Amino acid sequence: MTFSSNVREELAHLQIDRSCCRIAYLAAALRGAGTLHLTGQSHVHAELDVGSHAVARQILVALRSEGATCGVQAYTPERLGATQRVLIVLAEDAATAAVLQLTRVIDEAGRPLLTIDPAIVQRDCCGVAALQGAFAVGGSVTPPGKSPLLEIRTHGVDFAELLQSCAARIDVHLRLRERPRWCEVMTRRRSVVQDMLTVMGVESAALDVAEDDVLRSARADANRRANFDTANLTRQVAAARSQVAAITSLIAAGQLEHLSEHLRETAAVRLEYPDLTLSELSERTGVARPTVAARLRRIVELADMLAAADQPRRLRA
Repeated sequence: MTFSSNVREELAHLQIDRSCCRIAYLAAALRGAGTLHLTGQSHVHAELDVGSHAVARQILVALRSEGATCGVQAYTPERLGATQRVLIVLAEDAATAAVLQLTRVIDEAGRPLLTIDPAIVQRDCCGVAALQGAFAVGGSVTPPGKSPLLEIRTHGVDFAELLQSCAARIDVHLRLRERPRWCEVMTRRRSVVQDMLTVMGVESAALDVAEDDVLRSARADANRRANFDTANLTRQVAAARSQVAAITSLIAAGQLEHLSEHLRETAAVRLEYPDLTLSELSERTGVARPTVAARLRRIVELADMLAAADQPRRLRA
């Protein structure tokens, strides 16, 4: 099973206790995966085509809790590699029509309504139920370890805008994108993906995303520290080589003996221990680290001055 399937499976096992939330859930599911059939003489019936048996059970329970009559049929699409899907067919009786009216799929005269009624999701709990229903039939999310992407596809921009507003009311900010054949609300931000899963009550999946985020942060921090240590070590090695080269040039020119006693002592220790850090040189000489650094800088400066003064004589020679 994919991570999206696991999320839908976990979502399908949540209880929807309030009738208002069941109506919002069904309204979103019908808008996301439903088809309305007009059979004449003001008779209509709806069908929901879903890809998860667990989601189909949840929708079936919600429909029957509201008094609707419906049947279930499992089938496998003819396309290659297709998995089994579930078709929920609603009856044409008065009780089922009443449920379709409550979910604002049809009006009192049995005519289809093109847009969902915002009054259905006026409460925050109903907004969450609508997000659950929409994700159950048209949502997907990438698994931990991959680039984050959560999206809910819809058939129209009106429904997508409604889902976006439902999420925004509970501080989950989704983007709306229009495509030639569908519209979707989505996010690529890992924190928003985690918030969305948490809000929908899919706590296990939210914890998986949070754990992956912690591991990524720890790994990135370790990489930063390793890169910093590597760069610092490279600078230390380059500085030590420069200091040893400066001391060697002063010795070759017979100038080291003319330096002060402190500089000669520091130069001797650096020549003897070319791989020690400044802190280690400080411990060995008993001199403060800034003082050791200043003395070594002075030795390098004197060597550079000697090389600069010697250059014109070499050119004349």
